[in-house]
Amino acid sequence: MNKIKKIYFFLILGTLTFGCDNYLDVNVDPTLKPDATVQELLPTAQFYVSEASYQQAYYACQYAQQISSNLGTNGTDTYAESENAIGWSNFYLYVVPQLNTIILKGKTDDIPAYTGIAKTLMAYGLGLATANWENIPFSQADQEPKNFQPGYDSQQEIYNSIQKLLDEGITDLAKNTGAKPGTDDLIYGGDLGKWTRLAYSLKARYLMHLSAKNPKQTADNALLALQNGMKSNADDFQMPYNTKNLSPWYSRVALANSTGNLSVTYGSTFVDLMNGKVQGITDPRLSKVVTLKTGQTAYNGVFPGSNAGSTVDFTVKSWHSSITSPVLLMTYAEVKAIEAEARFLSGNGTFTSKGSTENAHLAYLEIARANMVKLGVADADITTYLTSAAVNVGASQLTLLHILREKYKAMFLIGDIWTDLRKYDYWDFPLPQNMNVELGGKRIQRMKYPSSELTRNSGNAEANSKTPETSMWYIAK
Repeated sequence: MNKIKKIYFFLILGTLTFGCDNYLDVNVDPTLKPDATVQELLPTAQFYVSEASYQQAYYACQYAQQISSNLGTNGTDTYAESENAIGWSNFYLYVVPQLNTIILKGKTDDIPAYTGIAKTLMAYGLGLATANWENIPFSQADQEPKNFQPGYDSQQEIYNSIQKLLDEGITDLAKNTGAKPGTDDLIYGGDLGKWTRLAYSLKARYLMHLSAKNPKQTADNALLALQNGMKSNADDFQMPYNTKNLSPWYSRVALANSTGNLSVTYGSTFVDLMNGKVQGITDPRLSKVVTLKTGQTAYNGVFPGSNAGSTVDFTVKSWHSSITSPVLLMTYAEVKAIEAEARFLSGNGTFTSKGSTENAHLAYLEIARANMVKLGVADADITTYLTSAAVNVGASQLTLLHILREKYKAMFLIGDIWTDLRKYDYWDFPLPQNMNVELGGKRIQRMKYPSSELTRNSGNAEANSKTPETSMWYIAK
């Protein structure tokens, strides 16, 4: 067993029971058994999907200025290049092989519920990976005979594969044959309706990644998919944690910060959108999401790249980083943001234009409402916020920036928000202090391939490597 696999073997034994002891026995990792069942494989694959999501968000949300480094003036928030090596390993050593095995076993045993879930998870994982690194191995990855130097698919091919997987997953989920998941499904508990709504929602997310190429047609296709997408917060795609299986934002960030092992804290760009400096109204989510330092009364985050100015702490008391906080992968609030953006673009709106339809405006307001309900904001505070002149701007005054700001807040610690930042040229965000000089004053656009990949698959990795400021295919018009 190689070193990385040993690390995650013990990680999964130590942290992943989730009430499914029969699936993840304390003495053996079922994914190492050649006869592992789909019931054993599914929760493990879901765990590593969540791990890959956390790892992406840890870096991407620093580039997106939601969080900032607590370690000095040379952190990731200066647009320093990140390998995200653990995220790569999670995906290629665990997620892809396990999901491929589920798909193969599912076809053989005629259990389409499992293949549908696996294809949906695979599509999500591919979206995660291509947003990080652009061109990535897929069609030649984890194939027989084993190929330890798989070729890379272009980003265009990856997006085509994502849509194909989701279409196939939707078809499989609609079938009514074979075994169905139950407690082995850690995310939706075997509710295939929720998996289907997720698949349609992901279709819309990844269609809208490409909206720079053909805005109106892409938006119309996304709106068509959303007709069957998430309907409420109850459909949220998230990994639950508990007091035995600790949320990574708690155990690796908030708890570490409290013991002096500093990592990241809240960024000023995010906090200033919440504290009234930008919108002219204090967002009632602020005290639920952000924790003040002892003795402080004003909320201020770290300006990116400065390691200075913070009056807040990323602590165990915050909604996203308590011991049982879920890792959020996609939420109903994001779906409403996708709808609002798609309706805006469908009417030929642009980033600099103003005005859209009443339905676009209603979807925009629903972004904040849905997220506030999820976070437990009082009804009266929700009403005050949504009826304020600063937020309830009316359809004729609505802009993409209004929509994107609400999406940005609702997608705190969901790494896909970095895609929107890059697609719209980082909006009105400031450049970091102590910015990575290798970028030549430009914004960072990608993560770099891990050193392990450059060693093991050097020819393909080097052929697909690009400088960090080079835009990805998905935003090239």
